Amino acid sequence: SEVPKRKRQLTYVGIFATGVTATMNYKFRECIEIVGNPAQISNPNTLFWLRLLFGRTRSRWFGSLAELHVPVALRSPLYRAFAWKYGANLDEVRYPLDSFGTFQEFFCRSLREGARPIADVPDGLVSPVDGVVLTSGVINGPDARIEQVKGATYSVPSFLGFDPVDTIGADSALHYAVLYLAPGDYHRIHAPCGLDFKMGRHFCGELLPLRRGFLQRVSDVFAVNERVVLTGTWQHGQMNLVAVAAANVGNIFLDFDEKLKTNRMRDIVVHCGGDLSTKRYPDGVQLKAGDAVGGFRLGSTVVLVFEAQKSFAWSARPGDTVRVGQP
Repeated sequence: SEVPKRKRQLTYVGIFATGVTATMNYKFRECIEIVGNPAQISNPNTLFWLRLLFGRTRSRWFGSLAELHVPVALRSPLYRAFAWKYGANLDEVRYPLDSFGTFQEFFCRSLREGARPIADVPDGLVSPVDGVVLTSGVINGPDARIEQVKGATYSVPSFLGFDPVDTIGADSALHYAVLYLAPGDYHRIHAPCGLDFKMGRHFCGELLPLRRGFLQRVSDVFAVNERVVLTGTWQHGQMNLVAVAAANVGNIFLDFDEKLKTNRMRDIVVHCGGDLSTKRYPDGVQLKAGDAVGGFRLGSTVVLVFEAQKSFAWSARPGDTVRVGQP
């Protein structure tokens, strides 16, 4: 009969799909092993299935939609609906809503003058972004693994492209903080202090979600996701500011380096043998606290890893909401 025939066809399709998926999984894990597991991935099998669900191509499609021209008559209603849904403060926006020709332009909007006063903290840091503090702490030794949030970890040398412990002074400690930007937040990044960036590293990577619930369940997300690592110095030693891309994002920009292109179609992720893109700034990039660094064209996360005195203490705690310029 016709029904058994259809069942047989579905069975054959299922067997074929299972075989193809199992082969892809095996080859993915083999690839990571051959290249030496540079991201120190603790569970390649989990990462394989997450890649299928949150592929880089999906984020490029989402980015293409965000770049579509929005008719003038629809701009204000569309952006106000987004602001209502995600709690964005439209009173701070520098330009009229109907001046943003695409959703992406609206998303990385600039703010009116004085909307983010920069605190005077001569020996400390101010927040480089609007967001929520997910976690913070101290890196205690070489080849360290630290928390994304409580419950899951990632490798610091794999994340930065070098081990920051190798260059700190005897009287200093390495501190870190993770700041999550929700969709409704202001999405530009500013300098947390007076600093001088000497190098930038672009890691082609995955585009996995960065929400707290996901980060608690899956280790190594920061070490495999697309990111840009800016390395330099401030008054107490080294300073690393890392912009980490997330699902449906992948688009990171720098105000001082227009050549940076992230989430490109033909790039191979670094943890599967792709090339790490490194750029030196021979004259340095000198910025004052609050100066513009760059931003995301959709929401994501910023991580600070920096050298400071052992007595350094955060005024913001995990779970606190912070804004640009806040100490």
